[in-house]
Amino acid sequence: MTLTILLLAGAYALVAAFLLLILISSRMNLALKVMATIAAAALIPWTYHSIGELRGLPTDGQPPPHFKLHWARVVEPNLLMKEKGHVFMWLEELDDQNYPSGIPRAYALAYDPELVKKVEVAMGKIQDGEEVSGTISEETTTAQGDTAENLAEKVKNGTRTTGPNSGAVGERYFEFDPSMLTFGEAPAPITPDKD
Repeated sequence: MTLTILLLAGAYALVAAFLLLILISSRMNLALKVMATIAAAALIPWTYHSIGELRGLPTDGQPPPHFKLHWARVVEPNLLMKEKGHVFMWLEELDDQNYPSGIPRAYALAYDPELVKKVEVAMGKIQDGEEVSGTISEETTTAQGDTAENLAEKVKNGTRTTGPNSGAVGERYFEFDPSMLTFGEAPAPITPDKD
């Protein structure tokens, strides 16, 4: 992971150095030089966001449909600071035979009392030494009746919340319904039959 971050940062620095060399030594139109400089400057926040995803910051994307729960943390809403709460879960995706497929990843979901109750029960089982898996039903992840037009209307009217599930600029939109999530004892991996 560190090598990937270093390569990304080095590649961006190399492109910026080439751009500076071209801008200094060329007789290009001033407007082209300004546009190239603005484009390079605009890539800085995008590069920062991309590297942030690689550093292990919690993703605001959709959790996997079948996973093993390693741990979770609930951050309660703070009304005085106008901060919405979050539920952070460290999950490892499981394939159809209950084998881990990939590496564990942190997921950030919006605070929801129903989700918090489910996570607290699952955490109690983990503290008792059980392995806990979770499943997200295959129903659509948007609320019923939320067509593209309805979602656009919510954004326009400002009735959407901020945070990982907000769809604000630079954030993905993911509507999570806690009723889709179920926790249970982690099943043993399915092994092939022996001759």
